[in-house]
Amino acid sequence: MPVDDAPRVGGNDAFVDKLTITAIHRYPDVTGDEQLYRTLIKALAAMTGGGADADKNYQRTIHELGDDAFIDVVLKTLDALEEDEYQERWALIQLAIDLEHPAAGNYLVQFVRRDIPPERSKDPVHGVSTVTEEVILRTTAIEGLARLFRHDYDSSDALLEIVSSAEYTALRRASWFALIDGGRVDAIERARELLRNGGYGWIADLKRIPVHEDEQHNPELINPPKRGDIPPPFNE
Repeated sequence: MPVDDAPRVGGNDAFVDKLTITAIHRYPDVTGDEQLYRTLIKALAAMTGGGADADKNYQRTIHELGDDAFIDVVLKTLDALEEDEYQERWALIQLAIDLEHPAAGNYLVQFVRRDIPPERSKDPVHGVSTVTEEVILRTTAIEGLARLFRHDYDSSDALLEIVSSAEYTALRRASWFALIDGGRVDAIERARELLRNGGYGWIADLKRIPVHEDEQHNPELINPPKRGDIPPPFNE
């Protein structure tokens, strides 16, 4: 007789564990404007969408939303979130970055300059480290500042501060590469000097190269030989 082992919320005759939802996180409506709020939720849904056309759909969505009013809503919503809503905070920071609106520049500069709160997790080694989450948010914001150089938003001064004094190496490294992307020779040379004086000169020697240009232990993993016909995408 077959065993009915299909998973069920609430368990079955053999397993009585029940699903307990401890918290439900929602993005706050900071404007009271139903249309603006619905637009924000639509953009965030497109960011996390799936399927073969997911990126295309997301790019089309953010292309339609790059006005001043919308970026203002994104940043005000970000400020309204609780500190421990890390996924939601990251999504809004990434959305602000992807919009590539210069109005986000001042916010991102202020954000990366903020001190990282002390560790709040009781077990950061085996569980979630709040410090790690905050570092991830700031390195993401630094990437956004790197992209805004293309729109004539120069954040070199803030990035040099981080290169000089950041407590976490990941932030110094991210700021160095952001300055490289910015292309200001004087800022790059100043950053190189600060890194060397602070004992982080090795960061300036790092190089970013495409993965296929790096030496590979097994090149077939990068360019595998063809084995028969490749099936078409699932939606074609």
